[in-house]
Amino acid sequence: MNALINRSTPSIAQPLDSDVLAAMLASPSHWRAEDARVDTRVAIGSIIAMWAIYFLITTGLTTLIATEGAWPRLLPRILVVVAGMFCTYILLWMIQRVQPRRFGARLTLSLGAAVPMVIIYSIINMVTLYYWFPTQDVLSLISQLHEKYGDNWQLITIADSSIRWYFFFAAWASLYVALGYANEMRALERRANDYRLEAKNAQIRALHYQINPHFLFNTLNSLSTLVMRGSSTEAEAMIMNLSSFLRTSLEMDPEQLVTLDDEIALQSLYLDIEHVRFPNRLAVHFDVAANARKALVPVLILQPLIENAIKYGVSPSRGNIAVRIHAHIDGDQLAVMVENDVDHSASTPASGTGLGLRNVRERLLTRFGAAAGCDWGTRDDGGFYVRLWMPKGE
Repeated sequence: MNALINRSTPSIAQPLDSDVLAAMLASPSHWRAEDARVDTRVAIGSIIAMWAIYFLITTGLTTLIATEGAWPRLLPRILVVVAGMFCTYILLWMIQRVQPRRFGARLTLSLGAAVPMVIIYSIINMVTLYYWFPTQDVLSLISQLHEKYGDNWQLITIADSSIRWYFFFAAWASLYVALGYANEMRALERRANDYRLEAKNAQIRALHYQINPHFLFNTLNSLSTLVMRGSSTEAEAMIMNLSSFLRTSLEMDPEQLVTLDDEIALQSLYLDIEHVRFPNRLAVHFDVAANARKALVPVLILQPLIENAIKYGVSPSRGNIAVRIHAHIDGDQLAVMVENDVDHSASTPASGTGLGLRNVRERLLTRFGAAAGCDWGTRDDGGFYVRLWMPKGE
């Protein structure tokens, strides 16, 4: 069986271990107080809207049932509504000054902060309606309260008013905390997505940069063999091709996608390098469908596959070995296969650790998720194949 799997080689960056990556993605985002803070314009808008609705409803009801007409009551109602807006704004300022991390603590603090503001508003409300602009109905009510509670009627009235108005202020405070909690959840979700993206990109870069040192290590070994053998012409050609290949590949962002045409052109540079080593043993065949050429693939995704085909198929052979690259579109997916013949009369090279193929699979899964994959195996004639599939992404 042909062992078309890479041996372990030194590398600059190891791919992220799956457990490490999972831990990174599961780790909670740092909480920030400003995440739970509602935009001031939105908060003030909610205050104005709440009190405007109250004003319209009470004015409408008064117009329908008041015995003295609605207009004498309009000015004091405007004053108490403005006072209510001011008291609610002070409540907003108090809530924004302290932002506990726990939602329950935030809600408790907001509801507690509403208590003094309700008392202040009840006092303003009583002074405005009972002393500054009393109607005949209000004067009659004051007389009844004084007769029933004596000099304590004012405290009783403030306490009763505070209880009734507390639910009004508490409703707004609860709305503010709920809006802040929604903002916090959105901020944490955005931050978690940023962390996931960062971890994903880090893994892509690690897997990509592991390929280049492996290839460079093998190529320099081959170059050393040519120099020791005195093949200066072949060595010079290999150096020029190596320079072109490295310049092109290292200028590419490891996270980018390239067209299959560009990826094949890059691999052709690598195959030119290997052809210098095996001029009479390496035959390359490309079978790429026209509609697959513009499909997008991760840069250098074919590099370890072709490198394995050379290392485990061509290098140990005594005769001509074909390396074939097939690509076609199947529905919404791009299917690519890299396969090589084997020389059954040659000694079988030692099996590797599967690092190169695992890297390819990890890169595809990291980039495309379950929509992509990679498998490999032995053909009936003893040759080896590696098959990739991924969204065509044109």
